[in-house]
Amino acid sequence: MCAARVTKDQQIQEALKLLAPPAAEREECLHEIHLALGRVENFTALARSSRASRSKKGGLLPYHAALRRLLRAFDSLDPAIKPWFSLAHPAYTTRARIEAEIAKIEAFLKQPPAPPRRDGSRNKAAVAAAYDLLVWRGHKATVTRGGTWEELAQILAGDLTVDLFEHLRKFKQSPGTIVEKVRVDSENIHYRSARPQPDIKSSRQKSDK
Repeated sequence: MCAARVTKDQQIQEALKLLAPPAAEREECLHEIHLALGRVENFTALARSSRASRSKKGGLLPYHAALRRLLRAFDSLDPAIKPWFSLAHPAYTTRARIEAEIAKIEAFLKQPPAPPRRDGSRNKAAVAAAYDLLVWRGHKATVTRGGTWEELAQILAGDLTVDLFEHLRKFKQSPGTIVEKVRVDSENIHYRSARPQPDIKSSRQKSDK
């Protein structure tokens, strides 16, 4: 099935429709939808940045730079003493071999990157954000295929057809950090990271099993 991508405005409207807040809480709900969407985007960007730092260039570039520094250091030696060192002696590592190694690295770095692997970071972030958003709005997050939790997570992920059931199950088994909503007074609300209470797993419905 083709992915049913939606715009940010559509995400907001679909989430509002699903959460169906009372008129008096519409603005608060809108604010929380924006918070949830921002969490998904920030987590996804962070995951992509982390993957990029572990790419093939992350290891080759320092090696390439070190070889070039070695050649520059050798070139800076006094010509009178250069013959005493290994780079000038054919029995040892020669300059030509180092230059060949540099050329090999540069050729490798010029190769086009491999097609990106399917990444689940956005879906995982959407499941976590949807869980918190449902709890903030007084709904239960139950592990049900096609249920409210999965539907809201699909909206936050920006793909209305993606199957998130396994992500729901994994989150329920090991939720990690959640975001609590603390109402300070009639005008102020705090959102803070917290470890889930022990009963987060015990509240499963039959569909969890």
